[in-house]
Amino acid sequence: MKICLTNKYGTWQSVGTGKGYFAVRLIGAMKKFGGTVTYDPGEKMDIDLQFGKYVYEPVNARASIIRMGPPHIDKHYMKQNKLKRIAIKRADGFIYQSHYGMRMCDVFIGPFQRGPKTVIHNGAVPMQTDSKVGKLFVASTRKWARQKRLKHILRAFLLADIPDAKMVVMGETKQNIDDRRIVYLGPCNRDTIDNNLKKADVLVSVVWLDCMPNSVCEALCAGCKVITASESGVPEIAPDLVLKENEWDFKPCDGNKPPGLDENALAELMRKSLTMPKPYFGHVDIDFIAKQYIDFFGEVLDGRS
Repeated sequence: MKICLTNKYGTWQSVGTGKGYFAVRLIGAMKKFGGTVTYDPGEKMDIDLQFGKYVYEPVNARASIIRMGPPHIDKHYMKQNKLKRIAIKRADGFIYQSHYGMRMCDVFIGPFQRGPKTVIHNGAVPMQTDSKVGKLFVASTRKWARQKRLKHILRAFLLADIPDAKMVVMGETKQNIDDRRIVYLGPCNRDTIDNNLKKADVLVSVVWLDCMPNSVCEALCAGCKVITASESGVPEIAPDLVLKENEWDFKPCDGNKPPGLDENALAELMRKSLTMPKPYFGHVDIDFIAKQYIDFFGEVLDGRS
């Protein structure tokens, strides 16, 4: 099966973090299941797979599939989601990152009805997990936007008051709280992220209204327990330590102005997490995810034959 990746990012051949890094991992894993990846839109292929914002380009493919990211959800969402609505009308298949994300897209873009659609979570490469140092919490993202609620995480960590515990914060941030138990690493390269996840017991990710953060998949595959909040797609893959929040009504809002959360309840989850066993991660193993992509490509092609 020949697959072409065309998208706003150009090619996916550079390795880093975030969206591009997931695509690089996916490309490598799909090859194990008969997927040959090309970056030339002019080459004859079976599947045109597009990530990110949809930019329609005529390509010589039997089917076009969109891996849809989160939609815009503020009051200007109709204008901002214009390209995504084009995708709804032109694509032959749709992949959503979570059921939560699918519902967001149905509300703010419209339901996809032209062909098969599915939910496939993000994935990561399993890592060795025998280097845990004990009572080490991490919070990780590329850049700490307000919706990721770092200050709430840090205040809850201090409230938890766990003897000998440490919090390591990875990613660009100005939301610092000075305390000897909190270490700020700033922007991190791939090796630094992976090494800290291998050592950590727990990842804390209480992002509001996110479809599926890659950092959570990476943490699970490094043997980290994950604390998350209910209003995102994360509980679909990490259901054991979920902070219950008021349900979002799926009406337009500013995603960067999240509601407050119960820091005492979050602190209690941090204490509880240290009594929990290592999590299962087979459902986010990148090979398992890649096989789902290849199987879905086959379903779409069968429907067009």
